[in-house]
Amino acid sequence: MDVEILKTQHGRIIRLASALGGTAAVLKTSDDATRARELMSALNVALIEHLAIEDGELYPVLMQSDDVSVRHLAQHYVEDMGALSGVWAHYFMEWTQARILMDRDRFASVTKGLIGALAHRVAREEDTLYPTMLAATNFDVGAHGRSRAAF
Repeated sequence: MDVEILKTQHGRIIRLASALGGTAAVLKTSDDATRARELMSALNVALIEHLAIEDGELYPVLMQSDDVSVRHLAQHYVEDMGALSGVWAHYFMEWTQARILMDRDRFASVTKGLIGALAHRVAREEDTLYPTMLAATNFDVGAHGRSRAAF
């Protein structure tokens, strides 16, 4: 597994989330609401792509670890992401362009909170989850950012 791909995706997720937060904070017009929905859609795609890799490659490896603490960590992250994914799905469905325009201040507040939760999750993954995965699978990040088995 190439952790650098996940980190690159994190960068894109944070950039989109930041742009969405900035738009939400100053939103005034229908064009602003359209831009917010465009950013939400792009962020939704980025999150789905990222979760597909984590769910398909990262978590299965960690859940098969001989180390019970690694398995527990992976299970905690799976459960935590499930909760955050649910919050995101609700947010994405609830905040239509019309709804955004009807309650701009609430949209800005909810968006700020959700972006904070996403940023916190990204930081935790990079600080704890990915290093654990690399150690648990005996992988080492090479000079070119590619993962390779450490022999």
